[in-house]
Amino acid sequence: MKYLVVSILAALLSAAPAGAQMAPPVPMTPAQFAAAATGQDVTLVVRVSSFERTALVADLLSRVSDSRYKATGKSVALYVPAETPFVMGSAADLQPNAVVFVYAVATTPGRADVKKIVVVTPYVTIE
Repeated sequence: MKYLVVSILAALLSAAPAGAQMAPPVPMTPAQFAAAATGQDVTLVVRVSSFERTALVADLLSRVSDSRYKATGKSVALYVPAETPFVMGSAADLQPNAVVFVYAVATTPGRADVKKIVVVTPYVTIE
């Protein structure tokens, strides 16, 4: 009986992190991104302005809720290597006004190198 209780507790505890991973990430605020040190991991939500080859220019968005974001008026330049993985969507989705989460590494002020992209355009609203 003791082993049954321990097994059930272990199963419940191991399932808890999986549920927490279902929510969208909380992106950095514009102030946090501006203060990011070179080499620091950053998570941003942006609206694509343009994408050519490996250069993505986008407007930084600010989180209102998990599905609502607002424009900040701040532009970011992102380097997107050809081998960048897309969790949802593809490079073809990087059209003007597309909304994406980017996991990146800060390089210089207002710039970052992208490590992973999640296209969320159909799931969010911009205020």
